[in-house]
Amino acid sequence: MEDAIKVGLCGLGTVGSGVFRLLSENAALIRNRIGRNIIITKVATIDRYDNLGLDFSQTRVLDSVDDILQDPEIDIVVELIGGKTIAKRIVLESLQAGKSVVTANKALLAEYLEEIFHAAYKSKGTLGFEASVAGGIPIIRSIKQGFSGDRIDKFSGIVNGTANYILSAMSRDGINFHNALKDAQERGYAEADPTFDIEGIDAAHKVILLMAVSFNTLFEYSQLYIEGITGIDPVDIAIAAESGYVIKLLGRGLRTEKGYEGRVCPALVSKDNMLASVTGAFNAVSVWGNFVGETLSYGAGAGSHPTASAVVSDIIETARLINAGIDNPVPPLNIEAECLTKKDILPIDDTESEYYLRIMLNNTEKSINSIIRILSEADIDIRSMGQKPVSNDLPTQKNLILFTEMANEKRMQLAIQKLNGLSFVTKPVRMIRVEH
Repeated sequence: MEDAIKVGLCGLGTVGSGVFRLLSENAALIRNRIGRNIIITKVATIDRYDNLGLDFSQTRVLDSVDDILQDPEIDIVVELIGGKTIAKRIVLESLQAGKSVVTANKALLAEYLEEIFHAAYKSKGTLGFEASVAGGIPIIRSIKQGFSGDRIDKFSGIVNGTANYILSAMSRDGINFHNALKDAQERGYAEADPTFDIEGIDAAHKVILLMAVSFNTLFEYSQLYIEGITGIDPVDIAIAAESGYVIKLLGRGLRTEKGYEGRVCPALVSKDNMLASVTGAFNAVSVWGNFVGETLSYGAGAGSHPTASAVVSDIIETARLINAGIDNPVPPLNIEAECLTKKDILPIDDTESEYYLRIMLNNTEKSINSIIRILSEADIDIRSMGQKPVSNDLPTQKNLILFTEMANEKRMQLAIQKLNGLSFVTKPVRMIRVEH
């Protein structure tokens, strides 16, 4: 016991109990890999724990985190409580005390990015947050270590399994959003309150962290453009499929000459794109390095076991550093403190994209000419155009389907406002960005 790496675990919910179980079941294997035992000596939880089937013979179970934070013998503090109040205190006080911290708390890290990472840079301990992005995919470690010699210019990924499951079900079964959401909830992929997943908030937290690690820069979460999937209709999925695309909720970060772009929104992805084949509740992230080119990391993005595995990987990496007597060998954001800066994310109005537009209208030659004129005046070039019937019940109405060339977002939004004001446009224009 004297020779063990001592861990204080805050939170014994789904992921916390998974971490406890993994460290217990694989204890011998882990000892062989690092040369020392890793033992959870203290657990702080307010949840019932006597029905989890865990062996607490070497562990004190507490109802407060204070004993863990004040214990000088604790080497690694693992924060799995969630939220942004007690969790923030756990992370900051532990780092300030020189302890290493492991957390899966993406919301906390994303919304207090500057404060927490400045504390991590000043601490003798390390900050492990692999489990905060894409569950069991080691994407944070891949970027920090595997791409350490490359300049990362872009990443694009599916980082929310719930949204991806819903869109996959809509595509596979031809059902609407609400039925797909109900199916996801029944299968345990979506929470009773799915707001964070379907509105893109969960993905946005992950995108900010990916931007910080990829571009070695601090960013403001509030500047990220966020759009969810609640407005996606089966007709758009069907038209996308006919045109060689699938619709995905994508998180994207891009380094440009004008600055940094960052957004979470639905996008049409070509079926030739590697991300198009990622279905169900799985996650995948493509990263472009200036020498390595494009890479793809794929795997389970959530759940007790994948997330617990990512947490334990951080615990083991930290234990190896403790063994070697090394403090923070890889800076938290993969750049030295004196080089760390904070940058703005470009407003969505300043970005460019290709666009898919679906315009429901009372079809006449005059109406189509008016639409083309509005887009032309906004300097938006049309790549392709076609028509689809709305339904047998509405024989005079058509869906006008347009794909544009690259265009400025602000001009597109102003053009859509004008299109929505036309008397023959019967429903608000549906616009979805096209990802390359």
